[in-house]
Amino acid sequence: MGAIWFDKHDFADHLHEIVGYKSGVAASIEHMCDLLGGTGFDDEIVSSEEHGIRIRSEDYDSLYYMLLHKVGVTDKPLDGIFEIFKISRELERRNGAEFAHSIHDIYHRHIEIERKNAVHEGRKSLSPEGMMREAAQVHGKAGLDSIVLLIQVYDDLMRHSPFTAMKFHQYTNIVNLEDLFEQYNPVAEKGAFLDQRFIDFLSNNFHKLGEIHWRKFEELTAECFRRFGYNVDLGPGSNDDGVDLRVWNNEKDGTPEFIIQCKRVKSKIDKVTIKGLYADVLQEGCKLGVLVTSCEFSVGARSTIEARSYPIEEVNRGSITNWLRELRTPGTGIVRV
Repeated sequence: MGAIWFDKHDFADHLHEIVGYKSGVAASIEHMCDLLGGTGFDDEIVSSEEHGIRIRSEDYDSLYYMLLHKVGVTDKPLDGIFEIFKISRELERRNGAEFAHSIHDIYHRHIEIERKNAVHEGRKSLSPEGMMREAAQVHGKAGLDSIVLLIQVYDDLMRHSPFTAMKFHQYTNIVNLEDLFEQYNPVAEKGAFLDQRFIDFLSNNFHKLGEIHWRKFEELTAECFRRFGYNVDLGPGSNDDGVDLRVWNNEKDGTPEFIIQCKRVKSKIDKVTIKGLYADVLQEGCKLGVLVTSCEFSVGARSTIEARSYPIEEVNRGSITNWLRELRTPGTGIVRV
């Protein structure tokens, strides 16, 4: 394959722009190098700032798709056009080479037909109805399932590719990773408390939970409980007397069902913190106190809860990790079936 040459400073600027366009997330050189740490690509970005870079096309693809994954767009690094080859091999494995060839033939014939029809009719989209009907008529359910799979793979490839103007999500703004870590700006285009792009990012970077801005950790907790069907009141973030969130099962009326304290920390939660939360539960007159932490409870904290029968629940790093997986944007993997 060929190679691409970038002048000094141009490579990092290019990655910043193309990934920002495709993902809606802006990452600085420092963040890109951090996300790509250990891959060797981080060194190439740093070097390109001093001397420019000549990068092989296949290495460029690998770097780009790795970075797209790291900022949360896909649930695994993609292989670009090789994703089509993977699907072709899978279709051959399931139903044989002749079947796979027929499915590809049906797809490409109908794509050409639809392109001409779309131009003639002034449409900007192509209908898959014709190819789906023929695949089902010729090969039954296996044909229909396979053509749908092929449609989705090609669609994902076009939307994620660095060489097309298409993109997977149509965000109207770009969020900056700096806003998640190093400064606080309330940004939530796709979410009531925390933008979906930050949730997708964290779902691919669980180890960053303890590093995000403390207020973003509170917003993440509020967003999770809201998505799970609760009514949530997020406190001001300071002078809140230790109550970060108040939560109701139904309408925000009267005493909350439970209160939440958020602790974005690297050390385990001690029993003093537990006693403080219990005092807040009594003060609020609610049924339960929940402590959400980026770490976990200490042995002493858990013993205190058990010995004194405190109505306190632990939500630790493992639980938040599961939440992030569940709340990840549907369909951000290469295959959505």
